[in-house]
Amino acid sequence: SRPASSVRGSVSASSVALAMAGVGADDASPFDEEENDVRLDGALVFKPPVEVLPKTKRTEELQKRKIEELKRKKEAAEALRRKKEQELAQRIKDEKAAKKQKAIQEQKRLELERRRREEEEQRKKMEGGLDTILDTLTRNTSAPHITLCCIEELGSVRLRLLTKALGENTSCMSMDLNRKGLCDEDGLSLGGMLEQNNCLQKLECEGNNLGVKSAEAIAEALRKNTCLQSLNLESNNLTANSDDQKGVIKLAEALRENRTLRVLMLSRNGITMQAGEYFVKAVEANKMLTLVDLSGNDSLSVEQLRRIDEAVQSNRREASSIRRAERRERFALYNEEFKCRQHYMQVEAMRLEVEAHEERRLNRMRARFDRWVEEVEEVQQEEKNTIEELESDAVDRAAANASKNKGKKKRK
Repeated sequence: SRPASSVRGSVSASSVALAMAGVGADDASPFDEEENDVRLDGALVFKPPVEVLPKTKRTEELQKRKIEELKRKKEAAEALRRKKEQELAQRIKDEKAAKKQKAIQEQKRLELERRRREEEEQRKKMEGGLDTILDTLTRNTSAPHITLCCIEELGSVRLRLLTKALGENTSCMSMDLNRKGLCDEDGLSLGGMLEQNNCLQKLECEGNNLGVKSAEAIAEALRKNTCLQSLNLESNNLTANSDDQKGVIKLAEALRENRTLRVLMLSRNGITMQAGEYFVKAVEANKMLTLVDLSGNDSLSVEQLRRIDEAVQSNRREASSIRRAERRERFALYNEEFKCRQHYMQVEAMRLEVEAHEERRLNRMRARFDRWVEEVEEVQQEEKNTIEELESDAVDRAAANASKNKGKKKRK
C-alpha cells in the first residue's frame, strides 16, 4: 500500500512513460475506463499498476492488440446492453398488448353478458304471439310465412332473439318486419342471421330506420347467402340522409357475387349518383335480378335509371326464355313419360296375358295329372280287390278240397 500522493506521482510518471512510448491520446482512450478504475479501501485509494514498456515494434503491436481487445469487449458489452434493453422494451410492449387484448376480451364478455341478461329478461316479459313464434322457429315447426303485425314495437333485444331463432331454422320461408322501428344496430343482427340461414326466401324490412352499418352487414351476408330471393329495404336510412354512400355501395358490390336474389327494393333511401354508378354496373353484371326498385332516390340520373331498367328487362327476357325452354323440356319429358307408361302398360298386359295362359296350361296339366292319379288309384284298388277275391276263392277251394278228402278217407 502507498499513500495517495505517491500513487498520483506514479500515475503521472506512467503517463509520461506512455507519452514517451508514442501512444497517442486517441489510442490510449480505451484504457481510461479499464485501467483508471479506482478502488477504495477505507481512507486509501488504490489504482492498478501501469505497465511501462520501451517503444519498439513489438510493444506497439501489443498495445494495438490490447486496444482492439478492449474495443471488442466494449462493443460486446454495448451490444449486450442494447439487446437487454430491446428485450425489456419488447417484454413491456407484449405485456401492454396482452393487457389491452385482455381488456378488449373482458369488454366483449361483459357486452355478451349484458345482452344475454337483456334477452333473458325480455323472454320473461314477452307477451303476445312472439313467444309462440320463437318456440315454433326453434323447433322448425313454424308457418312458412310469418308476419309480426300483432307486435307494435319489436325492439333490439326481441329482434336478437328472433334472428337467433331464425339462424338455424328450416321451416320459415318469408318474414315480414315492416315498420317495426328497427335501428342501425338491428341491421347487424339481420345480417348475421342471413349469413347462417339456408331457408328464408323473402325478407320485408320496409319503413324502418336501418342505417349505413346495416347496409354493410346485409351486403356481407348477400355474398354468402344462397337462398334469399326477395329483399325489401324501402324507406330506410341506408345512406344517413344521403351523407354516407358507403353502405349502399357495398350492397351494390355484393350483387356482383350473389346469384339467388331476384327482387331488390331500395326506393326512398337517399341514393346518389355516385352509388348509382355502382348499381348500374352491378345490375348489368348480375343476370338473375328481375326487379330493382330505385324510385324515390331523386339524386339518381335518368340515364342511370334507364340503364338499370334495360338490364332488368334483359334479365326478364332471358328468364322468360329459360322458363319457356324449361316448359318445353318438361312437356317433352311428360310426353316421353306418357309413352313410356303406355309401353309399360302394354308390356305389363302382355306379361299378364302370358302368365294367365301359362297358368291355364298349368291348371290343365294339374287337372290331367289329378285325373291320372285317380285312375291309377282306381286301377290299383280294383287289382287289390281282385287279388283279395282270388285269395278268398283260393282259401274256400282249399277248405272245400280238404273236406272232400276227409270224407273219402272215412268211406274207405
